[in-house]
Amino acid sequence: MTRSERVARAFSAAAGTYEAAAQAQDRVAARLARLVLDGGLPAAPRVLEIGCGTGLLTRRLLASIAGGDWLVTDIAPAMLEAARAAVSDPRPVWRVMDGERPCCAPGSRDLAVSSLAAQWFEDLPRALAAQAACLAPGGLLALSLPGAGSFEEWRRAHAALSLPCGLPDFPGGAALAACFPQGGALFLATESFTVSHADGRAFVRSLKALGASLPRPGHTPLSPARFRGLLATLSGPFAVTYAIHYALWRKEAA
Repeated sequence: MTRSERVARAFSAAAGTYEAAAQAQDRVAARLARLVLDGGLPAAPRVLEIGCGTGLLTRRLLASIAGGDWLVTDIAPAMLEAARAAVSDPRPVWRVMDGERPCCAPGSRDLAVSSLAAQWFEDLPRALAAQAACLAPGGLLALSLPGAGSFEEWRRAHAALSLPCGLPDFPGGAALAACFPQGGALFLATESFTVSHADGRAFVRSLKALGASLPRPGHTPLSPARFRGLLATLSGPFAVTYAIHYALWRKEAA
């Protein structure tokens, strides 16, 4: 099974539990929507959303943008169906699609947007180049993803016991900026906040409910005994940091 197939399976399995656990995801979708709307769009824009999940961002944008041509996608079929079921607006066309390999004609979109999806891409620069190619001149590529410092408390808990951590290495601001293609102007902002959990076990349960428990490639999961030992060190309230990058890249006009 490929990495993309594993991601699709994990998120499809979480389609029914995602929104109840999506405190951080809802906050991030709200801010990204504001940034996109403030960034300026043409009348009736041609929109591509990548990794729509259950539609937290989709619903906000649909409510704020009149008209348009909407292609809303996710790699996980069950997530896409959950989003479709939550939206009564007739404008979106819904499609299962791998955001790293968008199926759009070159220059056919005015906005390509994704919230907390890009961290699952195997090759972020290649994915961003493919998404940028979908944009018309002057089009906007907007995304959010976790940056360096995210989930640092979870990393420290592993390090204290000399255990390997399955989290990926999230990029700093400069590393993320370097992933965008030439031929555009980039705005980048970072926001840090914490989400509190009753204990470490509750944090792990929340990741599973979100579909976000898939470890980085090559990671060997801890044995049950070691995992129980790790959770024993996190028996009290456990606050986890999200350091979220918001990136808006404007393609050069013709």
